[in-house]
Amino acid sequence: MKKLNFGCGTRYVPGWTNIDFHGEGTHVQRVNLLAGFPFPHRSFDGVYSSHVLEHFAPQQGSFLVKESNRVLKSGGTLRTVVPDLEATCREYLRILALDDCDQEKAKLYNWVKIELLDQLVRTTGGGEMGSLVRSLADRGDQRMMEYVRSRIESDLGKVPSRQGVGSRMAKITPGKVMTKLTYGYLGLVKSLIPKNLQTMVWSGASIGEKHRWMYDRYGLKLLMKECGFADAHFMAFNESSIPGFCDDHLDSNIDGKPYKNVSIYCEAMKP
Repeated sequence: MKKLNFGCGTRYVPGWTNIDFHGEGTHVQRVNLLAGFPFPHRSFDGVYSSHVLEHFAPQQGSFLVKESNRVLKSGGTLRTVVPDLEATCREYLRILALDDCDQEKAKLYNWVKIELLDQLVRTTGGGEMGSLVRSLADRGDQRMMEYVRSRIESDLGKVPSRQGVGSRMAKITPGKVMTKLTYGYLGLVKSLIPKNLQTMVWSGASIGEKHRWMYDRYGLKLLMKECGFADAHFMAFNESSIPGFCDDHLDSNIDGKPYKNVSIYCEAMKP
């Protein structure tokens, strides 16, 4: 089978065609997704994206789904994973309904507002979410950290291993150099804006970090239908109609836990 993983970031496996705005060595092709996928019609049996669509405006998200339809063969499957807006809203309402005397309510309330809103409005890398996670780690609040992990991902807060200068230098690619230069240029442009206005007109969050839209099951099903797909349905993180998909551990960690929590797993077929 020929399978496409678009917006893959650093999560990819051999046997797939992996594309992203930022290339990762020889494993990921550097592609401007909004210029269209650089593949002919009916090239793939399966197309996959995880936590990608929410980083684009609705019209851009629709374009990416239509591109997925274009490059899929008839009978092919599009698997789309996005954060679950409905589940987050239900958690928000659950916490609001707690008794005000509940000692945990304020902490839970502070988190769920961040979960719902921070990635939509943040103007700095990591936003309020990053600040809160660091604060919990510094305080050693394991109970709250476990709750936050259950809302995002199981390896949240793990400290990456240190790499020597040689290892870092070996990973430098022309694409990464261009990315650094681009962000350097944007930083110079930002410096021309008065500091007290910068957060109003400029986002310091990196490309692919901010959420620009959110989806629930009903909205995702409507989107699939509008883009020409049929039989959109939902399943667990470790289920798929794409042969061998679960063996690649794209939606799960090696320990069998989901890679991302509070997510929707939607598969739709091209007629």
